[in-house]
Amino acid sequence: MNANDLLKNIFETKKVVDDLGNEYELNSNLDEKEGEFLKKIIRENKPKNTIEVGCAYGISSLFICSELEKNKNVSHTIIDPFQSSDWKNIGITNLKKANVNFFNIIEKPSEIALPQLLEKQIKYDFAFIDGWHTFDHTLIDFFYLNRLINIGGIIVIDDVGLPGINKLMRYLLNYPSYKMIGNVEINVTKQREIFDLFFKLPFYIMSKILPMKIKYEIFASKVIKSDKKLKLKSSMIALQKISNDDRPWHWFKEF
Repeated sequence: MNANDLLKNIFETKKVVDDLGNEYELNSNLDEKEGEFLKKIIRENKPKNTIEVGCAYGISSLFICSELEKNKNVSHTIIDPFQSSDWKNIGITNLKKANVNFFNIIEKPSEIALPQLLEKQIKYDFAFIDGWHTFDHTLIDFFYLNRLINIGGIIVIDDVGLPGINKLMRYLLNYPSYKMIGNVEINVTKQREIFDLFFKLPFYIMSKILPMKIKYEIFASKVIKSDKKLKLKSSMIALQKISNDDRPWHWFKEF
């Protein structure tokens, strides 16, 4: 069975199976639309050395590797400290079922594993962040991956609709060495569109005409910052590294 066939079976049954044959309900996974977005990034950029933080049942790994295996001399690194304990090794089992043999698993917290990879001076062309979803933890993941990723490489961040990750994206989009190259949009209800148009928009316009100091005292960042820049109604965003990170020691941008 190849990765695409296995993914089709998993999404149809909404079940995953461990190496002992025990079944579990599919959860904590990206959906097919997000998976196809990852495949598109891999297909268009043809990375050789890739890495992801977070594996769980291996759904993201299968999407990434299903496209990655079309290229030669590729390697995929997975960081997941809970693969054996919480996830019953199902992510690794699924990769083996799909005959993926170019991956390695690091069962350590990412805040420990990533500095160790940096010390070894390993470089990557693609990274996927889907680990512990707090502002600080995801920032740590990005901090190290920023130093590990090659110029031209891509970092994809999942679950950007969560408050902590959403706030972090406002910060990262200020980095002069990165540009946003794509996103997966979330379907928004008509009621939400009406709320944004008639309630949020007037406050956003007002924030633009006030002096900088005053507007940051009065308005929350979600009002001040443009939804169009961040694409707040996204579940996943891809950033491409376009230059070395040469920010001065005192660099800061409001977010």
